[in-house]
Amino acid sequence: MGETPASQGVASGRAPDDGAARVVDGSVKVLRAYQMDALADVALDKLNRVEQPRTVVVVGEVQRGKSSLVNALIGQRDLCPAGVDVTSSVSVGVTPDPTLEADSTAELYFPSGARPVPSADLAEWVTIGGAMVRDPQVDELPTAAAIAVREGRMSDVTLVDTPGVGGLDVGLATRAAQSAQQACVLVLVCDASSPITAPEMAFVRESAATVDSVVVAVTKTDKNLRRWREIVAEDERLLAEQLRRPVTVIGVSSLLAVMAAESADPAIRDRLESESGIGALRAEIDRRLDAASTLPHVDAVRTCLEGLRVVRGRVTRELAAVEAGARALPDLTADMERLTELQEQSRQWEQYLARDLTLLRQSAIDDLERRLDDVRDKWTTFINTHGMEVLRRSAQKFTADMQTDLQLAMAETLSGFLQRLHDTIIEPRFRDDPTVWEELSSRIVASMQDKKIETHQVGSKRHGLLDPTLLTMGVIGSSTLGGLLGLSALMGVGVVVGTAWVGINLSFRAIRAGKSNLLTWLRETIATTKAATGRLVESAVAQSRPEIVIRYREYLRTNIDTLQKTIGEVQKAASADAAAREKSTQRLTTNLEIVDKRIVAAERLLAGGRP
Repeated sequence: MGETPASQGVASGRAPDDGAARVVDGSVKVLRAYQMDALADVALDKLNRVEQPRTVVVVGEVQRGKSSLVNALIGQRDLCPAGVDVTSSVSVGVTPDPTLEADSTAELYFPSGARPVPSADLAEWVTIGGAMVRDPQVDELPTAAAIAVREGRMSDVTLVDTPGVGGLDVGLATRAAQSAQQACVLVLVCDASSPITAPEMAFVRESAATVDSVVVAVTKTDKNLRRWREIVAEDERLLAEQLRRPVTVIGVSSLLAVMAAESADPAIRDRLESESGIGALRAEIDRRLDAASTLPHVDAVRTCLEGLRVVRGRVTRELAAVEAGARALPDLTADMERLTELQEQSRQWEQYLARDLTLLRQSAIDDLERRLDDVRDKWTTFINTHGMEVLRRSAQKFTADMQTDLQLAMAETLSGFLQRLHDTIIEPRFRDDPTVWEELSSRIVASMQDKKIETHQVGSKRHGLLDPTLLTMGVIGSSTLGGLLGLSALMGVGVVVGTAWVGINLSFRAIRAGKSNLLTWLRETIATTKAATGRLVESAVAQSRPEIVIRYREYLRTNIDTLQKTIGEVQKAASADAAAREKSTQRLTTNLEIVDKRIVAAERLLAGGRP
């Protein structure tokens, strides 16, 4: 078997886990030896890809101290607007950036684009009582904001402070429960005045249903010195009783934490930090993020394992044929005739492929229309039920929510298209080689980049995932500020949908202009979303057809070449002496042992052990 150089390491981001890197490097050598270079490249790309930000999303009901807790975790007072009379109206992400010249910079994300603002002015744009939010002359408000800080106590973590408007978002809880493939932790903020409430309990139940990504922070312990430990213990008991497993609950005083960060006396700083509980919360968050950070590298191992199993099947069949000798020739000849016939029929199949892709495209458009109808009905009902005054009081939040619903409809349509492409076209044709989808899906999604779509991989092909960390931001921003909307599609393909929505910036005017104008805006924006998604589906279809045709031709040619080689080996072994037959058998047996060794190492790592 041939050998190829190991991967050269990551260009940027967190270095791959050593165990995963060893498994992938060893597996890649085997894959390349069997001419599976494209799959080897996919595995190395996954291993070495730039990592998504390690992110913490802070959620909770109104006036629980979410913004103050974010400031405490960073170690800077008044970074995110906070106070007893302050309610956030959009999500604010805080990301460390040691290259900054100033202590911090802020950026607002409008549907029409991003704009920098002085950090001191942030509250005027992102709180219910902000001057810009209340100004009826302002036609456009941001749907998210981000702050970059030069120094912070969590130097490699993006923290997202979610809006206090509307309390807990049940939809966010559902999405959080599906986010196992991202280095993401949710911190649910309760306070020490009373035990966990029913809505908070429901949120934890939804969020923790499938992943262990939720930490409960009980804030304002400094205001409830006598009872906060009892409240923490009671919350732990209630959560364990309801969920049938323990949930980490940590008492925190954001006030003491900020005082500790500002103290110049090391002894006082250490005492205040210990009393605040913020160090324990940071440690718990870091532990969970570290555990999640290996997931992309594990996905690279999973890709290698699929390829290794295909290689093993080839070697096993060749070994069995050589050992059978002349007795294997009739079956091998029949397989050759079948493949040759498929090769001759491939031109006719290519015509059927064009028809099938057209049907898939139409199915995707039908799905999109159904989803957009649901969005229209949802918001029409909301507008008719609650009236315009409710929307006007929180126009910023409702605009962001409408935008998110439209983006989800778009992403879910693309996700469904990819799944049906796999299930109806790829899997039946390449049933014995699942690695084909790894290569094809990467190319298809990469083709969407020209349509302002970017890609990332998720850790498992068994889940259609949505990263709530990035979803709460709702925008595409700079890499420093981390303003991203992450939408992870099925089958290991992720898509990030841009937010340059034609017409979204008119929503504030429409809300202020009245019900009729708002409903007209909603219809027009839904039409824009449909047209944009249709173009993306067309792009995917245009990319799919030639890629599938080329890959199918290669697939048939490779299998025919392999079969011809096996027939030659069998014929040679049948006419050779015992020593020559034994040599061929030993060579194949050795190769099989090498492949099995790589498979065992990959399976052990995926099972949680070390290679």
